[in-house]
Amino acid sequence: MGQGTAYDTPNRQPVGPQHLRRLRALNEGLARDFGAALSALLRTPVDVSLTGVDELTYGQFVCNLETPACFYLLKADSLDERPMLDIEPSILQPMIDRLLGGNGAAEPPGRPLTEIELCLAARLVRLFLEQCGRVWKGVIDLKLDVLQVEENPRLLRVLPTDEMVVLMSFELALGELRGRMRFCLSCRAIERIGDRLLSETPASGNHSVSSSLAEVRVTLAETQIAAAELADLRVGDIIATETDVNRPALVSLEGVAKFRGKPGVYQGRKAVRLTEAIDNPPERKTGD
Repeated sequence: MGQGTAYDTPNRQPVGPQHLRRLRALNEGLARDFGAALSALLRTPVDVSLTGVDELTYGQFVCNLETPACFYLLKADSLDERPMLDIEPSILQPMIDRLLGGNGAAEPPGRPLTEIELCLAARLVRLFLEQCGRVWKGVIDLKLDVLQVEENPRLLRVLPTDEMVVLMSFELALGELRGRMRFCLSCRAIERIGDRLLSETPASGNHSVSSSLAEVRVTLAETQIAAAELADLRVGDIIATETDVNRPALVSLEGVAKFRGKPGVYQGRKAVRLTEAIDNPPERKTGD
């Protein structure tokens, strides 16, 4: 009998579509929370958005990373596997520049980070890990810490190259500058916590977790204009209303007015402070 040929087949630990949807919901919340916290730390607006939750091999993940990189091998007491985090220099360097008192316009130096830069980058990473722990608390006590920082992740052997992982990709925008941040978990880890990930009851058993969303609308003012004026509107035009600038804004939930509030800014983002509940909200208008 002839000797068979060996083929390198991926070590697959399938992650179901329900798990991927739940991971997307969790990480969309993580993006919002991390963006707000990062804006406060850097004292400038930073937009963070989730761009993907994908399955691929560990080898594919590592080969797509830039070098020199800022690659963090993490540890979590609640997981046997090692989570991983990578931040692209194109966005990391401007954030470090902001922490140093600059305007965030610094370009990637094309070299490994200095000891001082690594200390500043650690503040950004620690902030992400804290927000990550808060968001994941309903599923698992994910207390993350940095185990190792590596400029060339290809030198690490965290997992076999054919091991399947789930990659959660974020885009960070600081003014006109953009870059990606990647958080990676082994599919084996996702499989172990799969039941808790899909459960609506968090590990603590104290609160319910729901990924459903509700529309919140804030009405600052209302007015009427002629159809001809509406057709002629251009960017930069001003629409005058009879609403006093000090009048509270109307906050509606799913089209029903529930509160009055004061518009403003919180942690670099537009916000409204609720000042008064509406006991007998007016009926929802047709077409709202």
